[in-house]
Amino acid sequence: MVGFGYFFYSSSRLIRVLTAFLILALCVYTAVMNRREKRRFEGISRIRDGESICKIARSFDTRHTDTWVIRAAYQEIQQLLKSYMPDFPVRASDSLLDDLHIDSEDVEDLLVDIAARSGHSLAETESNPFYGKINTVSDLVLFINAQPRMTAVRLSA
Repeated sequence: MVGFGYFFYSSSRLIRVLTAFLILALCVYTAVMNRREKRRFEGISRIRDGESICKIARSFDTRHTDTWVIRAAYQEIQQLLKSYMPDFPVRASDSLLDDLHIDSEDVEDLLVDIAARSGHSLAETESNPFYGKINTVSDLVLFINAQPRMTAVRLSA
């Protein structure tokens, strides 16, 4: 930031005005896009009125899918989308990128958080049958579910 401050201070008045204008334009653009995204989530939420975690849980065969993974995934996605829409009704069929606008970096963070909350390890993810195939919320849940459980470590007293 010191380099930018020096550049800004030592620049001509025209460059300072142009820089200030570009920063202001970027702020306005960001605000408009955030408002548009919030309205999009509100519209989807109105269509899905009354849906809850129960809807997503019924999308899985809970005899073969750990319900802790389903709950952790739902809650972590809720946390991620909270700035746009608190209590957004997530569905298992929602595309992470297209519907929820969750990019690959956020998916990686979600994987770590969901695995930690549900007690699953992220060791040897390359051998997971869902590796490289995470596109929907369902894929995310099934990926974590296919990972081995962490063994409890007992601390000595």
